[in-house]
Amino acid sequence: MISNRYRNGIMMISLGIFIVITFLSLQHHMVTFDRRLMHWLTEVTPGYVSQLVSALTILGSGEVIVILTFIIFLALMLYKRFEYALMLLMVSIGGIVLNFLLKILFQRERPGDMTVIEMFGFSLEVASYSFPSGHTMRSVLLISFLILLSLRHAGGKVMKVVLTLMLLCLMLLIAISRILVDMHFPTDILAAVSISVFWFFACLGVTERLMPQKR
Repeated sequence: MISNRYRNGIMMISLGIFIVITFLSLQHHMVTFDRRLMHWLTEVTPGYVSQLVSALTILGSGEVIVILTFIIFLALMLYKRFEYALMLLMVSIGGIVLNFLLKILFQRERPGDMTVIEMFGFSLEVASYSFPSGHTMRSVLLISFLILLSLRHAGGKVMKVVLTLMLLCLMLLIAISRILVDMHFPTDILAAVSISVFWFFACLGVTERLMPQKR
């Protein structure tokens, strides 16, 4: 696995990227980049591929993420992997709170119609802002956690590589889908990925200090 030195480096780089994107976005220096990339993605993506990828956006919805997180948490508790269960709670719940606070702080409007926060059919009268993408953050955090489990506990090296690549592709497709359905700007996605990486490794470091990993 990655040493603490490289983890800290990844965390600082990710946080730096997030700060730069945030600053440039607030100063409206990324408008041209957003528009050109959105136009390019729309132009180069065939209609049937766009529909297929757009359908994947549901995998990053709050309902799906909550259900999957609950199932994984129960499985970890059943197998007495309490260190992973604790980390999953920190990653998921902390990530949701962090995303909500960032959205409220920056209050960036979406490229399409503004929506409100919804969960399992219940609607909160709180605007669902665009920056950073909640779908992307939830997906990146949960998939990163699954990648960690795969790298540490999957069978052989080939299996680890296959699972990691599949999960990374799924992460990428969900992120792109948010642009194709006109719900987020590309900078919303980049900001979400960078802050998610920072938060994931921060949670990993805290968890390993509180509860050393059981091999």
